[in-house]
Amino acid sequence: MDFTMLNLLKKYEPDYAAGNYCGLEDEPIYRFYDNRSALIFSAPHATRTFRGHAVKKPDLYTGALARTAAIDSGASALTRRRFAPEEHSITAFITGHRLQNHCFLDIHGMSGERVFELAVGTGILAPRIYGPVLAQIASLADKYKISWVLNHPDYTGRFGLTGDLQRLSSQPGILQLEWRLDMRDFYRHSDNVLNRTLPFLTDLALFLMRRP
Repeated sequence: MDFTMLNLLKKYEPDYAAGNYCGLEDEPIYRFYDNRSALIFSAPHATRTFRGHAVKKPDLYTGALARTAAIDSGASALTRRRFAPEEHSITAFITGHRLQNHCFLDIHGMSGERVFELAVGTGILAPRIYGPVLAQIASLADKYKISWVLNHPDYTGRFGLTGDLQRLSSQPGILQLEWRLDMRDFYRHSDNVLNRTLPFLTDLALFLMRRP
């Protein structure tokens, strides 16, 4: 077991767990951890989110996972750090800070009841546009024994950050990755997270950062 990675996950998780996953009161809504990389791991629902006139539960552990994967790969990270009782979209933060030309791996969490462990969404763009990247995902999923689906009706990314950034640019610069709970919960399923989820994310990030 990689205790260094596990300790990092446990170090960062309290930033999001504070206030029953509302985040830290004095924090900005979003925080950008800039490693001057072409790739950014994003976690827009790491704390509770006000969306569509209702409060959305957090995607547990995604903030710590995004930050740890960023450190392990040398990428940057952008995570939601606290709840606000009105809309504050991550898309507005990205465009306001002129980050939209970066590549993004957008980390989300899905139900623990799904039969697959990872859902990859290509948003409003056709999967063929992501051909080499999806081939790499298939290879890594096989390497780490991760069951995955592409563009499941509930997890396409069309209506989140993935679709938003694609409407600004038709370049395939973002993918939505939805992880099942047992692939994120490093307290109860540390073997999964340390030996499958994190290596998958690190390898995928390195592949993307090597591409022209």
